[in-house]
Amino acid sequence: MTQQLHIASFNAENFYLLLEGNYGREELDALDEASYLAMNSSIYNPNKDRGKIAEIAKIILENDFDLVGMCEIGGLQTLEAFNRIYLDNRYDCYLFEENSTRGIFVGALLRKGRFPGARVRNIPGSFSRNLLKLELGKKGGGLEVFVLHLKSQRGEDQGIDFRIDEVNRLCDLVRHRKCIVMGDFNGILIRGMHQFEYERFLELPFCDVLAAVGIPPAERRTHYYFGGGKHFSQLDYIFCTHDICVLDAGVIEEAVPQNRDERKMLPSDHVFIRAKIEIGN
Repeated sequence: MTQQLHIASFNAENFYLLLEGNYGREELDALDEASYLAMNSSIYNPNKDRGKIAEIAKIILENDFDLVGMCEIGGLQTLEAFNRIYLDNRYDCYLFEENSTRGIFVGALLRKGRFPGARVRNIPGSFSRNLLKLELGKKGGGLEVFVLHLKSQRGEDQGIDFRIDEVNRLCDLVRHRKCIVMGDFNGILIRGMHQFEYERFLELPFCDVLAAVGIPPAERRTHYYFGGGKHFSQLDYIFCTHDICVLDAGVIEEAVPQNRDERKMLPSDHVFIRAKIEIGN
């Protein structure tokens, strides 16, 4: 007997949805912009544009994902409000507000009733963002999933030493069968083009789902950046152990921005990466 799952990973870029009250969708849409933004007083992490939130929700609902790993979420309150207001409460929400100094966290959405007995916990330790571990029982094929957001390439040393430590700790945690690692790695892990700090992870028996379905490296882009020119790259990955069959995979990319202003119109500077997988018993 096998299990098939449709999974995705997405960095939602500074996704805050902090509200004063139990708003429904129509009530929230009816608020003027000033009233909506006033419910989150932070000048650094304001509430996300409602149109962008609606676009993110549309992608999740149209693709009918069983599991979504999400990065840069402004706390459990945000994730739960997003699920209730925009996703018709179809998912169970998991997020632990630990580790992040920027108030953005890693979270997960699990389809209600799809993974009975699922266990989700935060992995403590020296990660720049929280590392989420999901243990999905028989109905999830006995799968383990790690959702992560590694150290960014910022600072005087571009975070290399910190990222090396994170990669080493990750390698010590993951198992080599029925395991998925997904999220924003903040670097290039395309074999033959990869940055050296990821070498130990790439030695493990995992395969990038985009590589598994034969998408050429030049077409694997999940992040748009306009600084000193146009830079499109794959920073987000779904890695599966070799005992997991990748049936289909890709990125969900619609309008490709050609400048910074066009990029700002999109829901995030990242796009969804998705895969349909099959897990044997």
